[in-house]
Amino acid sequence: MQNFFDTYFYRYNVLMPHIKENPEKDLKMIVVIPCYNEPEILKPLNALLQCAPTKYPVEIIVVVNAKENSDENILAQNHLSVKQIEEFSKQFSTKEKKFFCFEENSLPKKHAGVGFARKIGMDEAVRRFQSVGNEDGVIINFDADCLCSKNYLEEIETFFLKNKKAEGVSIYFEHDIFDENAPEDNRNAIAKYELYMRYYIQAQRFAGFPYAFQTVGSAFAVRVKPYCLEGGMNRRQAGEDFYFLQKIIPREKFYELNSAKVFPSIRISSRVPFGTGISIKQTINSDYNVYCFESFLVLKSFFQNGEIQPVMQEFLEKNGYFEALKEMKENAASKETLRKRFFVWFDAFRLLKFLNFAHENYFKKQTVESQSVELLKALNIPFNETNTTDLLIKFRNLKTENVKKI
Repeated sequence: MQNFFDTYFYRYNVLMPHIKENPEKDLKMIVVIPCYNEPEILKPLNALLQCAPTKYPVEIIVVVNAKENSDENILAQNHLSVKQIEEFSKQFSTKEKKFFCFEENSLPKKHAGVGFARKIGMDEAVRRFQSVGNEDGVIINFDADCLCSKNYLEEIETFFLKNKKAEGVSIYFEHDIFDENAPEDNRNAIAKYELYMRYYIQAQRFAGFPYAFQTVGSAFAVRVKPYCLEGGMNRRQAGEDFYFLQKIIPREKFYELNSAKVFPSIRISSRVPFGTGISIKQTINSDYNVYCFESFLVLKSFFQNGEIQPVMQEFLEKNGYFEALKEMKENAASKETLRKRFFVWFDAFRLLKFLNFAHENYFKKQTVESQSVELLKALNIPFNETNTTDLLIKFRNLKTENVKKI
């Protein structure tokens, strides 16, 4: 009988293997790092090197990548990165922690980008887990401009060893908004953006949406089996993390891990059309406006009480909800089944679609600070200051318990 490894490689577009060296037989975790035109690739590698020891071997795979016909300066930097990683590997790789890298510098322009690079690395991880017969291996996503806490690898390993049925985790992250080496404007802008990220997830949870998790590409891990069963990583040039995790999270074996930390970069970047870097650039010296809290009250009324306010009524009618609801009821044997079918329909994509519709026709976006205050009030959480930094620290402390099941 064909197993999920074979099925995955048969059904999906996967490149040939890159790493010739056989993995350790008891390999349990592989970290995948996309690397594009990155002058400081040794920083994340050193952070991983300095992590506390794990019980089982770990591999770190760096995918140095570029699109076809890239600028010579980018290719030169990529070649330098490969040389640096190879030298680093020779010096620091051990049986317990091995560093690998390979180049893909001619990716098709149509697909080249961080999504494809992640896919290449994650697919390589699949092959390596298959070669040692590990169907429970964990693929960790990290980025070439990130750092991590020293307990990062240890805590991820401990989590998955203790939680055998867990399929994935969102890992806690913080941008270093107090880094005095970074421009003050950058720090202020990233504080606004991270506050928005935390406000958005907490507002969804307040409304009763069951699949509200951070989907940061540098801060999640997934087991190899659900990765394969859900078709692997996509090749999107931005938002690949969000789209991929929307296949994993609704399987309802996804958790939140707060005992380890990822520290993403706060540098300005225009590499992708949206995300941290571009948000910093757009937010410098300006407000960051977000979906108003009132729109989440509409969602809460609908999700928890079945109340349909005018904006929701119009949205549901335009999106064929009432026809879909009839079909849901006809095929649901219990309330729990009906709930699951409902949130298959009203998923994270439709929730985002509702918010955009609501703000085009009924509401106006407001500053992230003002709406964060409204949410804290609704949660009955005391606070004194309303500036960006203090609000962000307050929201960082709104962690769920260390292992949070949906």
